[in-house]
Amino acid sequence: MRLALFEAAGGTRTVGVLGDDGRRHDLRRMLRAWGESGGGSPAIEPPGTVLEAALDPALGARVEEAGATLARRGLLDACALPDDARLMAPLPRPNRILAIGRNYAEHARESGAEVHEEPIVFLKASTSVIGPEAAIEIPEWVGRVDYEGELLVVLGRGGKHVSEADAMELVAGYTIFNDVTAREMQRADQARKHPWFRSKSMDTFGPMGPCLVTADAVPDPHALRIRLSVNGEVRQDDTTASMIYGIPALIAFLSRFFALEPGDVIATGTPSGVGALSPGDRVEVAVEGLGVLSNPVVRTP
Repeated sequence: MRLALFEAAGGTRTVGVLGDDGRRHDLRRMLRAWGESGGGSPAIEPPGTVLEAALDPALGARVEEAGATLARRGLLDACALPDDARLMAPLPRPNRILAIGRNYAEHARESGAEVHEEPIVFLKASTSVIGPEAAIEIPEWVGRVDYEGELLVVLGRGGKHVSEADAMELVAGYTIFNDVTAREMQRADQARKHPWFRSKSMDTFGPMGPCLVTADAVPDPHALRIRLSVNGEVRQDDTTASMIYGIPALIAFLSRFFALEPGDVIATGTPSGVGALSPGDRVEVAVEGLGVLSNPVVRTP
């Protein structure tokens, strides 16, 4: 199931369902129309957030049945979201962004770094998150800013000391992430042995979307092609099979040190091909089965 968050005129937000044909339907309206037509219980309260929807084990079957029933009765079009409903990040303010550095060997080598014996972990501010089509803002004083296309793992359950064998039970789904980085600032901080946090966490430096694809709809998250393009030119092209540390290993590693919580997201690292963004660019990250995350780049004071 492909779940998305939409914002209508006036700021009202609603959880939507994206069909394979690209059509967008209001989840709440679908379930209520289905219930009122006699197909399901009108007392069912639809989830209020994308994460809540992803965690409902019965929702996928209900949505499928509701869609089929409403389509047969000519009622499905009334549940469509308006064309001006804006697609938002599926988790506009994730609990924590737990990011993994140098998790693709070729990217580590292009950065002049060695592959480490354990994952490199850093935090990125949740306030950096923006949705599809929102602008990545590059301040004129910040210097070089790079793109980094990544697979983002969304946790629906928490836990501590989680084994690799049990780790995937925590995963609610997946989405696409662009770990935008103020590269000159990062390198200056590294030279001073300071943390990377500020170079990763500037406002708009965390594009996410376009939707959350539930875990049951992604048979193997370690076999997904990742492609990033700038102005239509492919800059990154690899698969998640190239990750040094897979998702179970990352979850087990992180949970050794602190309890993971629902709403945490794990940015699993970027392939080789990282490069600079410039004002006027359009950057697109495509992950197989998850869609395309597209954002323009603008200059700010």
